[in-house]
Amino acid sequence: MKNLNSRLVLMFAMALTTGLTAQAQSSTDWPKNEIEVRATVSVPSGEANFSGTTNAGSTLSFSRDFDFKNEPGFDIRYTYRTEDGKHKLLAEYSHTDWERSTTLTRSFTFRGQTYVANANLNGDLKLRDFRAMYAYRWGNEKVRFGPMADMGVIKTSLEITGTTNNGTQTAEGSITKFAATLGYDLEYNAAPKVNVFHNLGAIAFHHDRLFHTEGGVKVYLSRQVGFVGGYKFERYRWVNDDNFIRISAHGPFFGAVFHF
Repeated sequence: MKNLNSRLVLMFAMALTTGLTAQAQSSTDWPKNEIEVRATVSVPSGEANFSGTTNAGSTLSFSRDFDFKNEPGFDIRYTYRTEDGKHKLLAEYSHTDWERSTTLTRSFTFRGQTYVANANLNGDLKLRDFRAMYAYRWGNEKVRFGPMADMGVIKTSLEITGTTNNGTQTAEGSITKFAATLGYDLEYNAAPKVNVFHNLGAIAFHHDRLFHTEGGVKVYLSRQVGFVGGYKFERYRWVNDDNFIRISAHGPFFGAVFHF
């Protein structure tokens, strides 16, 4: 948690420095570049199986077996809009880490180890996402709407430490995959300094399923600085042979916006 808070403070300071430096620029046009630094809060649900079999007894439930709670994460993104507003480019990195200590109510197999019931178990679930997005939007200065496509890499991992038939053991399973979705992007300038936005993407490929959506509001205090808040939902199912992870996470986000 301390490392996460340190990273958030450092990234906020860097973005703030960029925003303040940009204030020295004089232009009558609204800045085309934007940096967002967000704090996120979410709770995961879903399941994972890294036993190498489709045995239902080896499928772990994030809610039943670990009871993961709300945890903070962070999201950093850079956005560029062309002068006419038709083209929008975005690069984003997000990271959330859920940790939980609990007492097992049943035995299960994970990475070849059988973790026994009524013993302590520590779980660490991570979701890391890097993506780049392009959207072409029709409309005017008030409303912009159009199709979008994004692609990137998503890594989900689960590390557990607990008592097994062979003593205390630590094991980790992870799946890293290239991801791409299709959807739409919407922006509505409700007032000169108020921007309402919504973005959605989804795809189904073989056994993999991806869906993400978010909506929120940006309020600009000046030409360079503003605040953002909203709600985000994402659901991924990754399959690698008999191993798989299905994870859903949703919750609010808030942060700062810097134009230059």
